[in-house]
Amino acid sequence: MAYITTTQLQNRLGSTLYARLTDRVNGTTADPTVAQQIVDQAEALANSHLAKRYATPIDLTTHPELSDVLEARVLDLAEYVAWRDTPFVTDMPERVRLLHNETSDWFASIASGKIDLPASSPPASRTAVDDSARCTEPPRSFTHDELDGL
Repeated sequence: MAYITTTQLQNRLGSTLYARLTDRVNGTTADPTVAQQIVDQAEALANSHLAKRYATPIDLTTHPELSDVLEARVLDLAEYVAWRDTPFVTDMPERVRLLHNETSDWFASIASGKIDLPASSPPASRTAVDDSARCTEPPRSFTHDELDGL
């Protein structure tokens, strides 16, 4: 389930900037394939943080109250990715950097458990995975009874 669409990204950036940031050849004509890659990267970044506590992607049909907050935060990430990856702009606007830092901190706080997603009921937890180290040893060659008297 997608948190954002390329249309939402275009609405956020405006048509001219959207074309400039998605056209990797001339910077003049919007490229929907590149735009979708930007959206996919932003959602992957979001899910990489959310997956530490929740099953991802978050089901927005079950938790519609999360759609606005996740949309806003993922759009922040998408805008950053678009500016970062374009070959036609050398200086990213400070506003974009600040939004990215704030959004990254927010996702890190969610991942660490400092804050919860503002849902009426918690989203599904991630599948329990036991990442602990495993150690097994072979059976003993000689037992205490066999060595008795030696």
